[in-house]
Order: sequence, then C-alpha cells, then structure tokens
Amino acid sequence: MAKCFEATYVAGAVVLAVLAQQAPAVAQQSAPPAPAAEQNNSGQPSPSTNDPSMTLPEVEVITSPEPAPKQTKKTAQKSKAPAQAPPQPVAATAPTGPAEGTIQAETATSPVQGYVATQTATGTKTDTPLREVPQSISVVGAEQIRDQGAQSIQDTLRYVPGVVADAYGFDSRTDSALIRGTEAAEYLDGLRRTFSYYTFNYRIDPYFMERVEVLRGPASVLYGQAPVGGIINGVTKRPQNEQGGEITAEYGTFDFKQVKFDMTGPVTSDGKWSYRLTGLARDADTQVNYVEDDRYAIAPSITYRPTTDTSITLLGHFQKDETGSSSQFYPFAGTLFPNVNGRTIPRENFAGELGDHYDTDVASGTLLFEHKFNSVFKLSHASRYADIHNDYTSTYSDFYTGYTDADQETVNRYGWRAITDTQVFNQDTNLEAKFATGFLTHKVLGGIDYTNFRASQGTASAYDTGGFNVYNPVYGQGSWAGTDCSGAYSGATTPNLEVCSYGDQKITQTGLYIQDQMRLGNWIGIVGMRKDWAENESGTTVKKDDAVTYRAGLMYEFASGFTPYFSYGESFLPVAGGPPSNPFAPQEGRMYELGFKYQPLGAQWMINSAIYDIAESNRVVYHSTNPALYGRQIGAVAIKGFEIEFTGKVTDNLKIVTGYSYTDAQYDDGTEVDGNQIESIPKHLASLWGIWEFDQPYLKGWSVGAGVRYIGKSWDDHATIEVPDVALFDAMIAYEEDHWRWSINAKNLEDKEYVSTCLNRGDCWYGNARTITTGLTYKF
Repeated sequence: MAKCFEATYVAGAVVLAVLAQQAPAVAQQSAPPAPAAEQNNSGQPSPSTNDPSMTLPEVEVITSPEPAPKQTKKTAQKSKAPAQAPPQPVAATAPTGPAEGTIQAETATSPVQGYVATQTATGTKTDTPLREVPQSISVVGAEQIRDQGAQSIQDTLRYVPGVVADAYGFDSRTDSALIRGTEAAEYLDGLRRTFSYYTFNYRIDPYFMERVEVLRGPASVLYGQAPVGGIINGVTKRPQNEQGGEITAEYGTFDFKQVKFDMTGPVTSDGKWSYRLTGLARDADTQVNYVEDDRYAIAPSITYRPTTDTSITLLGHFQKDETGSSSQFYPFAGTLFPNVNGRTIPRENFAGELGDHYDTDVASGTLLFEHKFNSVFKLSHASRYADIHNDYTSTYSDFYTGYTDADQETVNRYGWRAITDTQVFNQDTNLEAKFATGFLTHKVLGGIDYTNFRASQGTASAYDTGGFNVYNPVYGQGSWAGTDCSGAYSGATTPNLEVCSYGDQKITQTGLYIQDQMRLGNWIGIVGMRKDWAENESGTTVKKDDAVTYRAGLMYEFASGFTPYFSYGESFLPVAGGPPSNPFAPQEGRMYELGFKYQPLGAQWMINSAIYDIAESNRVVYHSTNPALYGRQIGAVAIKGFEIEFTGKVTDNLKIVTGYSYTDAQYDDGTEVDGNQIESIPKHLASLWGIWEFDQPYLKGWSVGAGVRYIGKSWDDHATIEVPDVALFDAMIAYEEDHWRWSINAKNLEDKEYVSTCLNRGDCWYGNARTITTGLTYKF
C-alpha cells in the first residue's frame, strides 16, 4: 500500500508539473488587471519576485504581490467583515480607514476572503503567504465554519485531510482531534491552550474564531511544547476599524437553543481605539439522556493604535459550561455488534447517575503588542493568563469486566469525582528583522517564550457491584463502596463522593528560538533552531529536561504558481503527570516531508499535497488490559502517510473543499502491539464539501451545500477489534440579503448509528447522531 500511495503521489506531481507549464496562459486569462503600482505592507511599491531584471532593495523581504480578488456586486454586498488597519501612509500619525469600496489585503489574523486563505502566521510566527511555508497547513475561515454549521472545534476539522476530527465520537467534555496519528495540541493566538488531561482544559467555541488553522508536522522550533503530528491554532476575532455586527438565534435537534452576537467598530473618531464584543448563550440537551450542553460565554476586546506603527490589543474570555459526560464506555457486545440476544444498546441510554455533571468555569486575558521601529525591525509580544475550574462527577460502565450476566445486559459501574483548578501563564516575545545580503533577502525572527502550567486535582472513586442494566436503566440504586477522607465510604450514588486526595502537577518551560526565512530569486528557504529547558513536577518529584530542535525547508516557486518543497522538522513535548516517583519524560520526534502547493496567478483555488515520514519516542501508551500498566511511557511510533487537498472557487457559483489522506501509523515499541496500527487511526480518510450560490434573478441570495465524509475502518491496538468504515452526509440551505441570513444545516443526514472507535481494554464510543440546526441572523 505504501508503494501504491507513493506512486499515486508521483503521478499527481507529474500531472501538476504539466499543468504548471500551461498555467501562465490560464492565469493570464483569469487574473484581473494589476494596478500600476501595488503596495506591500510597508506602503512601498512591490515588484514581482519572478522578474529576473529586478534590483533587490537593501532592506525588505520581497514577495510577489497578491492579486486583488474579483469584486462583484454580489461579493460587495456579502463583504460585511470589517477591514484590517490599512497600510501606513508616509506621514501618518494615526490609522485612517480605507477608501470606500476597496478590499483590504489579507493578513495572518484577518478574515479569510471566501474559502481560500492566502496568509498565515501559524507556520512561521510571521505574516507569510501560505504558498511560501514548506509545510502542510490548512486554514478553515469563519465563512466555512458558518456554512458548515460548526458548533465545536471538532466540527471545524471534519473536512481537513490528515485529521481524525471525531476520534472518540460524540464527547461533551473535550475536542479529541488526532493529526497524522498523534493527539493534537490546541493553541490560541500562537500560545498553547491545552495541557494534560481534559479536566485541566476547556472547550472553546468556534464562533469566537476568525479562523482555525491546522499545522501538520512538528512545530517545536517555534512553539516548544508541540507534538510531532501537528497543532491546531485558533485565531480569535479582533477589533476592527469599521462598524459592524450581527445577532443570531438558533434552534435544533435535542432542544438546542442558542443566541449569539458579534459587534465591532471604532471607539473614537480618530481611529486610535476600536473594540469587539462577542458572546453566546446556549441551552441544549444532547443525544445522550440526562446529559446537557449549556454554555454562557463572552469575549470583550479592545485595541489601541497610537500610531500606525504600534498596536496594543487586550482580549478577554469568560465562559461557563454546564454539561455532563456523554461517554458511557459500553462493551463491544451491544455497540460494535449485537449481544447474545441480538440487541444493541440504544445510543441515547445513560449509564450514569442523575447527579453526574461536568461543569467548567474559565477566565482568561490575553495581551498582544506590536511595534514597528522602521522598515527593518518589528517587535511582537503575546501573553495570556487563564484560570480554569472544573467539577466532574461521572458514573460509567466497567469496561474491564464487561457484562456480569449471561444475557449480556448487566454491568458493574465505576464512580469518579474530580475537582481541578488549573492556572496557565504563557508569553512569547520576538524581534523580526528584514534585510538583504546581496541578492539573498532575509526575514529573521528571534525570540524567547515561557510557559507555566499549574494544576491541583482532588479525586475520589467508588465501585458499584449491584449490577446496572444498560438496556433498561434504573437510577439511584446500587451497592457502592469506596474511600472518603475518613478511609471508608458507603453511599447510594456517586454525587455523595467526598473529594480529599489532592495531587499537584506543574510544567515550566523556557525556550529560545531563531528562524531565517530566505529568498533568492524563485528559491525560498527556511532554517530554524531552538533550545528548550523544561521542568516537570509531579507530587514532590521534579524532572528536568532540555533539548535542541531544528527545522529546515526548501521551495522553488514556478511562475505558474506550482511550488514543490522539502522540509525537515523535530519535536519536543513535555508531558504533564506520571508516577510521583518518576514524572513523564518529554516526547521527541522528527519528520521528513515532500510536497507541493499549487495556485495559479489570479486563481481563487489552491491544491496542496505531501508525503511524510514521522518517528516519535516516549509516547504514553495505554495498550494493556491491566489497569496497573496503564500510562506506561514506553511507546515509540512510526508513521508514514500521504495527503492531498483542494480548496476554493471552481466557478463564480461553486466553492469546494475536498481532500484525501492515507495514514500508516504503527507502534514501534517492542511491546505486545509492535507493528500494529495505532488505535483509532483509520488508514483512509476522504471528504468533499461543496456550496452552490445561485445568481439567477428569481433565486438570487439562495445557496445550497452538501458534503460527504468517509472514515475508513480502524482497529484497537492489538488488531483484534475492527471498527467498520462509514460514510456520513451533511447538507445546508441558506438565504441571504443585505441585513438578513437564514440557514438550516444537517450533519449525519441519514442518522447512521456507528461506532467511532473501540479500545482493547473493552469499550467503544458511539459517533454523532443526526443534528439539524436552523438559524436566523440580523446583520448591522
């Protein structure tokens, strides 16, 4: 199979190379007329880097100017997103608004125009064209998030190749995405947001995101604490200089009720102060009985621009979630296949107790600062403090023992209580310099970042041996036994558990990094290195580690827009927790990647593809049916794969997002699972999403969309339990005019009952049931 996908990749590259030779004629026909003198971000004329007669300046990294998107009456009406701060006038002392009717150039944090992003900072920490980053990056903008009706970060990733978005099916507690065979780490505005177990974190709503970016492959040279498979970086909505806003009311399946709003604009007439206020309130049930999904969140922010060279932004986020655990940990029999009587456990059945809950309170503040000293140097700083409180009580099936009766209907149950207080402070300060050495231009970035993660968790547990019928649940009964602060426990239900055993975790990490983005004619290169110092405290034991990581990449940009590349990267990931006497060591990995990016001049679409080879050590593994051996840090993995994606506008009416990925992810640790596919990782993933916007007079404003997601079969880590493949269908209909938008979205349109994953320890997770949501938005 590996030879097959490599041959497929080579064949595709040959085809694209042929197209690249023909693309100039196509681009000439499709590209809009270029203005007489386009400007770069410094307000200076930007000649094309593909012109061999061009004389390079003494300072400035020169990039090809972005062609302005084709402006039509329809897109002008839909372009309600506020514009970014304009390029700097020569003698300006304060920002000024753009001329009416103009379209602002995209930046790494601005709204994505349509489905195709052109800029990113996730792969370089600098505002860089996507086509100039020698690594696989997918960007899901706010328009695509809206069109697909995404209600969670998991939802936003379902059409991204290489990503298992719903790795553990429907889970009300956490977003569980896997990238290239590894658990993804979540970042927000370039600072890490998630650490350790899910009770130390919180779920952030995609409505607060301007874009969600997936960087596949190592990112440790820039971020330090990053897994080898990749990261998810959310870019929050920020204050804009143009007044605008919206309010939306939604209703859907499982009594889903939600109101959300987003408003932004200038505070003062001189444009120096601007604000944004985004919020939502949700009252909802879920596909599992007695498990709610309520949320209240608000995100105020303000930006101060004393001059066009300086920007200070404060972002707040306050959130309260009241939900429960939708994961019931039911046995194979009754989920993956029927029990001995041919019965399947209804996916809505709840194995817990009526007092169970999963409640989270969050308060965080972020400071973003940027100052341009001149056309050479720019200083940037980002820091955030987050305080998270989680109160978790859960009752669930004993997956180790399984059924306790011959009819396979009755199980024993575990009870678990945890109260967790987490504080995270992280900061990143860097200096960027643009200059030239002869014909070689440079964009050099050097910086220091620091992370401090602290968590205190109190736990309690109990066990019910009274038997619980998962087909006909009866609550408030059972024979519970456990321990409390006095050393003994006997109670009727798990909500009576008394928390008294507290354990502390702490990770601190300091990193120094440097990176050079270079260009020589059509050649683009990037090199970087980083030194990390990390301390991992578990209980009274402190484990200190340090590491040096490297990255390098080389690209060649053809005039046709075809850009092949090769890159190498390393990862270093401190892991919270571990036995008190021996905290976990950092995970380390490396990756080789060969790929291409293709976007002809003027085209509103792009194709990205890559093959890669990953190796990782010190993975915390769970492949054992013995609870005492869970969490062993002996894992090594070898992952090879292929990905291809197409995103953009095929015609004036049709937008498409499609992709395919092949992931051969095997354990390579010398244990009982050596050579097996990593659990929950399908070898094959494929997806296609399309939106058709009508332009006929009698249908103007209407759009319809549909999508299909194919999730290949997966296995448990012992390769004994096979989870079947599944194809899921999504759809949407919308109508939009100047101030109103109505939409209806359906996910898993056929309401297929499917299992997303099963583990060797004995349990399975159900996938998402059909959900239909309709919403009405007023824009102002």
